[in-house]
Amino acid sequence: MGKKNLVPGELPKGIKSVEKLKSQLAFYEKVFSSLNAIVFVFDLSVNRMVWVNEGFRKILGYRKSTAVIPEQELIDVHHPDDRDFLHQMREFFRKNKTGTFTSLLKFKTANDEFIWLCSSATLFRRTADESVFEVVGVSLDFTKPLTYNRNLKLLSQEKLRELNADSLKRITNREKEILKYFANGLNAREISEKTGLSFHTVNNHRKNMLKKLELKNLAALVNFAVDNGLA
Repeated sequence: MGKKNLVPGELPKGIKSVEKLKSQLAFYEKVFSSLNAIVFVFDLSVNRMVWVNEGFRKILGYRKSTAVIPEQELIDVHHPDDRDFLHQMREFFRKNKTGTFTSLLKFKTANDEFIWLCSSATLFRRTADESVFEVVGVSLDFTKPLTYNRNLKLLSQEKLRELNADSLKRITNREKEILKYFANGLNAREISEKTGLSFHTVNNHRKNMLKKLELKNLAALVNFAVDNGLA
């Protein structure tokens, strides 16, 4: 077979495909690097960063790749309260082939300062034996002031209500009514007069709510009421 003649200056088809791919990769790398966010692919089977964008260096100050950082050192850069983060994420994706793991945690920068990161990750690739167990995700720096934060309080309240949904189910409608009165500044005797219940009954409802919600005192009970829109 004769060789196909090339137009002067034209690359062979295979080389053209490679060059096109390189160009696309360079473009996406530029897009990801322009974001004020950390975009990453992480292998949970060995706790190793497979790929991370330039945001990792810009936001946290560490070198761009964490592939050579030992697992314990990687865990140590999380706040002590969040050092089970990788374990929790791994367990989530072992049980869920779909879905998103979202977390708000503190991460130590190269300057030994802690910043808040909001991270969302989804399963990217997993082999049957979990020798490859990768997630792809993005982390946003929540430490900096929000440019538009009008809905932050509403979001916080909504998420608190979701977290406390099971706790709210433990208390009766009558207890919620009494809790609302407490949250609005009434004492047990005043609540007794408003509801027609005895002082002793109101106090029993208060004690029962503290026990059901595993709270220590009336102040904590009132805070719970405010957080969950019962005030």
